[in-house]
Amino acid sequence: MEHEYHNLGNDYYKLGDFQSAVDHYSKALELNPELIESYFNRGLAYTRLREFEKAVEDHSKAISLDPGLIEAYYTRGLLYEYLHDYEKALNDYDAVLEMKPDYHEVREQREIAVRKKLDDRFI
Repeated sequence: MEHEYHNLGNDYYKLGDFQSAVDHYSKALELNPELIESYFNRGLAYTRLREFEKAVEDHSKAISLDPGLIEAYYTRGLLYEYLHDYEKALNDYDAVLEMKPDYHEVREQREIAVRKKLDDRFI
């Protein structure tokens, strides 16, 4: 049953109804709190709703359930950038690059985060 809720969450996400997506992913997680993909996808929906702290929580939970989930680190790094916590963003990007050194998008995003961190110091 939890997979049906997860799939409905995916459908609502594709339709751009991010609150309904969150609601369905949440129901899936009530039924099975080990659904890594539901945490990850709910985090994406929270991001679309600009609820960045909740998105960080969900991506952190996905990482705790699967420490090798590279995309969760990358996405959480982006979220930390939105929250202007560049040190945590850099830590997540470094974790990705440690697992996959040739991930060029992450390497580029890391450079952007470094520049943002420096810019914040002078504002």
